[in-house]
Amino acid sequence: MNLPGKNNKIKAVLFGGTFDPIHYGHIKIIEKINFHYKPEVIYIVPAGNPYMKNAPPVATPLQRFQMCELVFKNSLNIKLIDYEISRNSPSYTIETLNYLISAENYTNVDTLVLGEDSYIEIDKWKKGKKLKDKYNFIVIKRSNSLLENNSENGVFFMEKLSNLSSSLIRKKIINNKPINNDTPIEIANYIEDNKLYKNG
Repeated sequence: MNLPGKNNKIKAVLFGGTFDPIHYGHIKIIEKINFHYKPEVIYIVPAGNPYMKNAPPVATPLQRFQMCELVFKNSLNIKLIDYEISRNSPSYTIETLNYLISAENYTNVDTLVLGEDSYIEIDKWKKGKKLKDKYNFIVIKRSNSLLENNSENGVFFMEKLSNLSSSLIRKKIINNKPINNDTPIEIANYIEDNKLYKNG
């Protein structure tokens, strides 16, 4: 299957992750992408079975998808993709992209959003070289990053916007600390209603 060619026009963005749970750090990234690059669509793809993670997500794939739904239900240019959470096999970005290319009513993705650590390791991904050759990247830099912007090669670096992390939020929940400043109230309520993360 032919993948779309790389170019410097950001039209359709894929932002994958475990979102365990989704939080304001994720949301700020999406808001900044919308503000600076104005893509037609941002596809949010909760991972089903993220093979590169050291430990599996705590919340189920469906719960993580539902939390994303709560956050983005009124967003005009954001679409959630349930392809990965519907499969038991490992979540490979190349397979998700091929699915979107073959499915109806989806704009061909030209740009992937990754954290700097993931971008550095992309050669370890399934067909990682093909991804680097065919797609633009918006890379969220680490606080101590030494990487330079390289937009001529389709790599756009974004400064880190938040020190929030899903693991930090989960630790707060275990220690009975409030998370209302870390994630929207709908997510805090969902976590409470479903008794998520209390046991680690």
